Parts: sequence; C-alpha cells; structure tokens
Amino acid sequence: MKNRAKARKEERRATRHTDSSVYVVWVLWVIGLSEASIGSVVGKRRKQIAGIVSRSPYANRSAMTKDERQKALNELLQIRYGDDGQPIDGGVLDRVPHEVIDLRGRQRKRSA
Repeated sequence: MKNRAKARKEERRATRHTDSSVYVVWVLWVIGLSEASIGSVVGKRRKQIAGIVSRSPYANRSAMTKDERQKALNELLQIRYGDDGQPIDGGVLDRVPHEVIDLRGRQRKRSA
C-alpha cells in the first residue's frame, strides 16, 4: 500500500507544472521580474513561482552580472521554438522585451 501511495505522490509531483509554464517562469526570472509579477503572468501563486525558481539553474540570479543574465536569456530564447516551429510558451513571451532589466533593491545580493 505504501509503495503505491508513494508512486502516486511522485507522479503528481512530476506533472505539477507544465514545461511551458516552467519555461516562461525561467525566462521572466532571468529578465528580472519579481516572483509576484511572474505569478500574475502565468496564473500561479508567488510560492509556486519560488519553488520553480529554486529548482532552476538560475536560482541565484542576484549573483549573476547583467551580462551573464543576458547570455542566459539568449540561451533560453534559442530553445523557445519546438520541433513543430511553434513557441513552447504558447506565445506568452511575444510581447516581452528580450533584454534583462536592472535588479531593484531587495532583488540584489547584499555585499558582505
């Protein structure tokens, strides 16, 4: 019984967020938007966005320079279109500028 419940829990966890929504969160995070702003775009709570970001390769964006973030954004944008030629984000990022913005106050890493 426990193994079956554990398998169902792992299956739910693996399918919680679509590839499309994770991709949009990663792109908007690298650009410099806040968790709350990203949540309003993808229709998720701030805590869900924080969970997606914490498991991403870009979790510590405040330690990245603006140039490093731009390079990461360019790499993400290169994989935007799937094999069928359609954007994997469903067109959500069509109107989003493809350049990073400066991080504000609490978004920046503090100097020691």
